[in-house]
Amino acid sequence: MESWIDIQREIEETGKAKGLPADIDTVRRAAYKKLASNTGRPLIVYASAFHVPIKAQIAGPMLSIDLADKDGFREVVRNLEGPAVDVFVHSPGGSPEATESIVAILRSKFEDVRFIITGSAKSAATMLVMSGNRILMGDAAELGPTDPQEFLGTARPAPAGAILDQFEIGKKEVARNPSLIGGWLPILQQYGPSLLVECKNHIKLAETLVAGWLRNYMFKSDRKPQFKAKKLARYLANDKNFLSHGRRVDLNMLRDQGAVVDRVEDLPLDLRSAIERVHLTVMATLDQTAAVKIFENSLDAVLIRMMEARIAPTQQPQK
Repeated sequence: MESWIDIQREIEETGKAKGLPADIDTVRRAAYKKLASNTGRPLIVYASAFHVPIKAQIAGPMLSIDLADKDGFREVVRNLEGPAVDVFVHSPGGSPEATESIVAILRSKFEDVRFIITGSAKSAATMLVMSGNRILMGDAAELGPTDPQEFLGTARPAPAGAILDQFEIGKKEVARNPSLIGGWLPILQQYGPSLLVECKNHIKLAETLVAGWLRNYMFKSDRKPQFKAKKLARYLANDKNFLSHGRRVDLNMLRDQGAVVDRVEDLPLDLRSAIERVHLTVMATLDQTAAVKIFENSLDAVLIRMMEARIAPTQQPQK
């Protein structure tokens, strides 16, 4: 198996052959083609540089799933032939509504969608992965809870479920001892007129979208697809199961809940190696260039492949 050092050396040597300091693009695109050749399925790559601190500070919301990503997905599926496709995902999540639109784009073209995760696919990216027929994960890979996060005028979001629970705690405490109302008022004053209803709606949306996709795709052939789909969707959307929105959801946890997940480490060596090359070259691109988000496929060399922030990779954030 190749290492980071091996890939970095290849990137530099490929660049020297062209009179360049490095050539990440050529090495990365070759990795896509190698994996697609091995699986017999076209490959789509959707990756964000959310794990790079300076880019997270400067690029901000651009790193998350949003409606602008629809154009990227429309472009990368345009010339691919179905019915099967692999989708490599590395993303912090973002908008469930945008995720719903992306799933519609993928499913308008492909009957069999397999998601590959070797890094992280969190929150709404986990929702996206749940729209697949099956998942392929490495031991170091992770998904995350899908419980909605609400902003109450602070930089730190709060789980919708926790807001509902806190409101119920406040009601009970004040009902038992009205003198406590003074301590609860600063908290309750942050609640907008529709917040509690919105919290319930957002939790229901996360559960409904994921359960519908699981029922229609991953669990389609099961005897009780509706039951299994609801069970897994509710598990992922319940903040009490994880105690933190950033918590790791790994392969074994997903399998325990009935998800169809294959382990990268159980694959033949040549396929494992091909997947690892894609991971290493994608991460090298996000770490070492100005790219903040990648939309690519294994077929076309002329697509818009990256969205780049107008920053130098070494630029420091302003104080």
